[in-house]
Amino acid sequence: MLTRILTGIILAPLVVWLFLAGPTWLEAVVVIVAGGLCLAELYAMALPDHRLERWVGTALGTGIITSMWLVPESDVGDALAALFVPALVVLARPEPVDRAAFRLFALWAGIVYVAIPFYYGVALAIEPEPWILYVLGAVWCGDTGAYFAGRAFGRRKLHPRVSPKKTVEGAIGGLFGSLLGGLVLALVLELPLPLWQSAGLAVVGGALAQLGDLAESLVKRSCGVKDSGTLLPGHGGMLDRVDGVVFAFPFFAWALTM
Repeated sequence: MLTRILTGIILAPLVVWLFLAGPTWLEAVVVIVAGGLCLAELYAMALPDHRLERWVGTALGTGIITSMWLVPESDVGDALAALFVPALVVLARPEPVDRAAFRLFALWAGIVYVAIPFYYGVALAIEPEPWILYVLGAVWCGDTGAYFAGRAFGRRKLHPRVSPKKTVEGAIGGLFGSLLGGLVLALVLELPLPLWQSAGLAVVGGALAQLGDLAESLVKRSCGVKDSGTLLPGHGGMLDRVDGVVFAFPFFAWALTM
């Protein structure tokens, strides 16, 4: 617990400064790097014995994320044309054939699950308004609300087969945390967004973030690992820290920038 809190205390001010006062190129680079790390962790869990596929999938996915910054007029559909690359890799190294389909679909799934959401995350980061700080704040306030509400009031399990510690009460507390975080950030950042709209978006985004958290828990459980990595002390890997943001990025990008 103490390690987790200390990591948050160190990282939170850096994140706030970066997305509030940092140069746009640095904001984009940080989102791209985070997405690349998430891809690397995901493929390490799903394909631990296939280093080439992991490198190719990570490089391809990171390239797709980067295309939003370097070629902002492009469409995510254009980037998905590169999905033939994993097929070439698996075709070139089909053994063991009985696992070839899994390997191919795992590579494709990583693009859909991580690269595309972070593609939209870059879109939020390069906007003139600090939308990405609003998104991160709403999601992470939801995480905090769920954690403390679950510890204080949690009785009914939310989805014990996937994540035994999560409770219905924690999920409700998380929605209230997202609501409060969204409202406060909209006011503090002076965003051009009516309060009722900022509240609604924060709640929907918070619900999607909780779904993303459960989805990552399912991936980890099926891969037999506790954390996606060890990058962030007390939090696990990068994907453990941003699993909710992954599901929230596309929604917020659609709602706020498109």
